[in-house]
Amino acid sequence: MQAIEKALGGAIGGATLVSAVALVLMMVHITADVAAKFFLSSPLPGTIAIVSNYYMVAVVFLPLAFAERGSKHISVEILVERLALPVQRRLNSGASLYAAVIFGLLTWRGVEEALRKTQVSTFIIEQDVRIDTWPAFYLMPIGTGLIVAALVYKIARYGIRGAEFHVDRAF
Repeated sequence: MQAIEKALGGAIGGATLVSAVALVLMMVHITADVAAKFFLSSPLPGTIAIVSNYYMVAVVFLPLAFAERGSKHISVEILVERLALPVQRRLNSGASLYAAVIFGLLTWRGVEEALRKTQVSTFIIEQDVRIDTWPAFYLMPIGTGLIVAALVYKIARYGIRGAEFHVDRAF
């Protein structure tokens, strides 16, 4: 179980790092685009395509598992917190299973779409510059696949060890 925890934690950490780098690159890219527009009267070609197809997708989907790992997603527990602890655990387990199924379906469809876009080499032309967009289609299934792995691991850990579902420490 520890080997799985270490591998999953490494994958989640790597994806989160890529997301953080994408966020910084997006800020630098947009700042350079604005500066080029005002000082050189010519914006950087492809900024909108790169920001919307690469940076934003990476920033949104890649850190999903990081938030799940620390149970940091938004939750409202007005009713659940008043229930008995065994009932809370079953509800949390069921909710995690449901989320894993939904994210699993997103992953599956995302991989199908990414493969389709790879076959046709999807691209965008912006300001007479060709920007390949097919690689960006893999970012969403990577992020959703990692959250599925995190949810399945959390459910398994709960079932095997009876561990708490809402833990503050990351696995």
